[in-house]
Amino acid sequence: HALHSWMDAHPAVSRCVVALDRWLPLIPFVCYPVLLCLLNVRLFHLLGSQAALDFMVTIARAVFVPGFTFWGGPILRDKLNLPRPYEQPGFTPLVEKETHGHSFPSRHALSAAVLAMVWLYFYPAAGAAMVVVAAAICVLRVLAGVHFPRDVLAGAALGFALGYVGMWIF
Repeated sequence: HALHSWMDAHPAVSRCVVALDRWLPLIPFVCYPVLLCLLNVRLFHLLGSQAALDFMVTIARAVFVPGFTFWGGPILRDKLNLPRPYEQPGFTPLVEKETHGHSFPSRHALSAAVLAMVWLYFYPAAGAAMVVVAAAICVLRVLAGVHFPRDVLAGAALGFALGYVGMWIF
């Protein structure tokens, strides 16, 4: 509550948090199709070789690992149905929401983390930048008052873990 009181006293900071919370999550979702296009260009250069078949399997993982995560995350949220911070009496979030429950794990954190892992697998420098974006999304979701720290930490941990297992282990 103290942090939100401080942000209420600093409207420019509040506006910045709200704007970043709205637009920063678009980065992983806009960049993911770009990654898939880059991978298909690499595949095209490998066509006609055994390496092309092996790379097709890797591209399939780059599609199915996030897909599984995007499908499974909301199911977990629905089952757990934990409350959001703004459902507490007297708490006003920076971002007005109508949603009740479905707070844990954070879908934004989960999605950004798994996509960061896919980027890391193919392009480590870009993946490192995506890890920073995922961390920023986590911080912003808490500052905006729509998630508790546990929500974003669990979402990010689950996303990073599923991305790691899906891209490096299997």
